[in-house]
Amino acid sequence: MPISRSLDQTEGGKQKLPSGINTLTILTYIGCVFGLIFTACLPMFYKFSIEMMDKATTNEDISATELADIEHGRTAIESAQENIVPIMIIYFIGIFLCVLGAIWMRKLKKDGYWLYVAGEILPVIGGLIILGTSQFTNVLSVLLPVGIPLIFITLYTMQRKFLAN
Repeated sequence: MPISRSLDQTEGGKQKLPSGINTLTILTYIGCVFGLIFTACLPMFYKFSIEMMDKATTNEDISATELADIEHGRTAIESAQENIVPIMIIYFIGIFLCVLGAIWMRKLKKDGYWLYVAGEILPVIGGLIILGTSQFTNVLSVLLPVGIPLIFITLYTMQRKFLAN
């Protein structure tokens, strides 16, 4: 065994996984597990949301503005309920692409980056095509499906220099 070796090489001669890619892929796996759970539970979440909106509208202390906001949200949820199968399929495909992309990036394959990006963008574009902008009812409904993927795509983009194959 040589006394000094390149920082980029392990003892077996294989290229060492950069810590940034390691961290991002682990976070991707964790996020994909949560995404799978969330996607599988979408029908229950939508049903629960409609029930809560029904309860809220029976409240006598509700203002006209709040009532209008609830009706706007209800319309968005009902539209999503009507299109639940294509939405879930698109989300599952996006999760699969993200996981596959992360696996390939752990092997330092450049194509993994593009699979990951496709997996992040597909649900956003699919949601816009199916539901339009009505799905964006508040800041949180924009931040989760758009903001977080943009952050991760940016972080992975900064790590692309380590992808060789």
